[in-house]
Amino acid sequence: MTEKNLVPADPDDRRAAARRARMERRQRALAERSTNAVSVVDEVQQVTESRRQPALISADAFVLPPRAQMEKKSSRFSRFLSLTFFLFVLLPTILAGLFYAFVASDQFATSSSFAVRGNSSSSAGMDLGGLFSMGMGSVDPESSDSYILQEFVQSREMVEALIAEANFLEIYSRPAADAYYRLDPNMSIEDIVEYWQMMSAVDFDIDTGIISLTVRAFRPSDAETITAKVIEKAEILVNDLSQRARTDSVKTAEREVRIAESRYSEARKSVAAYRGEEQEIDPTATATARQTVVSTLEGEVAQREMELGALLTTMSENAPRVVYVRNQLEALRRQIIAERERVAIADAAAEQPALTERLSRYEELLAEREFAEKAYISTLATLEAARVEALKQQRYLAVFVRGTAPESSQFPEGIRWTLILFGSLLMIWGLIALISAAVRDRVV
Repeated sequence: MTEKNLVPADPDDRRAAARRARMERRQRALAERSTNAVSVVDEVQQVTESRRQPALISADAFVLPPRAQMEKKSSRFSRFLSLTFFLFVLLPTILAGLFYAFVASDQFATSSSFAVRGNSSSSAGMDLGGLFSMGMGSVDPESSDSYILQEFVQSREMVEALIAEANFLEIYSRPAADAYYRLDPNMSIEDIVEYWQMMSAVDFDIDTGIISLTVRAFRPSDAETITAKVIEKAEILVNDLSQRARTDSVKTAEREVRIAESRYSEARKSVAAYRGEEQEIDPTATATARQTVVSTLEGEVAQREMELGALLTTMSENAPRVVYVRNQLEALRRQIIAERERVAIADAAAEQPALTERLSRYEELLAEREFAEKAYISTLATLEAARVEALKQQRYLAVFVRGTAPESSQFPEGIRWTLILFGSLLMIWGLIALISAAVRDRVV
């Protein structure tokens, strides 16, 4: 590289080059004037070379390369990148744009909005327990039914209902539709379900509880027909879920009522059987009568004792009156003992248990009957409350935006999908190009 090929990097370099040129001219003039002053010229040249060396170093550091060296030839790797960019990015994007512009059929979409509502939904009446349950992740019945409905709209059951009742296969397999979006009627039911999920969209907003349904078809009337049938099936599902919830809650209460009623009936039959076996209406009344007799005898004993005490104050022990009163007193005491034994000890001649045993068994039967009666009354109240609560839990589908036949097509959104395809392929190609360049630099 010569000094003529150097390009100054900045004004300082240009000034240094000018100084060097002036110095060289002076040296040549001195050499022409005097051939004898060689030593002086050499000294001047040494000084000039010492001053020139830092400038050359800085010029080499900052000066741009010559034009001949700036011309780069395209390498095989760059040609490979250009070819892959055309094949895997530009060509698919161009084909997609041509497809959406000239081949893809127009698709008409209907938009519907509905929500699951019920009598029990009230945000203002939420208490601390409701807030705690929401914090624990529980879901209210309306939201739960909304999630179920969202899954049901794009399920196999919905597709089978549309095939049977809405002429689904004929609508989406019309010859006017393009080959990519046209439905093949001979596909399996699983593939048809995937096709329906592509041609429909269901979104649920948990904040508002609104479900948005979008249905696409190749004719406006077809989209409206499919949407109407989907909403009809959704209403049937919500009604079934509501009826099932009410039936389940009431059915549990009715089952408890039947159990309590059977128990109460058995308790009454047990009391009636006991009365028939023992031939005794109420052992409690018998025991009360026996206790009354004993109390009466004890009262007479007390009177005879008082009378005996009064007689002994005026008569002797062997006086007939005293002996008579004493005999009556002994007879009354034996009668009291006998009455008490009849209560506690069974009578062998009558072949009946003791009154205490009969009374204990009868009281057990009465207690069982009273408990069964209270349980039966309680279950009846629970059943009535369950029926009232079931009426409050009734849910229904509130449709406030019904999808009607559109006037213009909104799909298949060719520009949007073409740009998405181009961006995706460009990112993938760029990533692969960076990796290939890094590997190439390592290898080379």
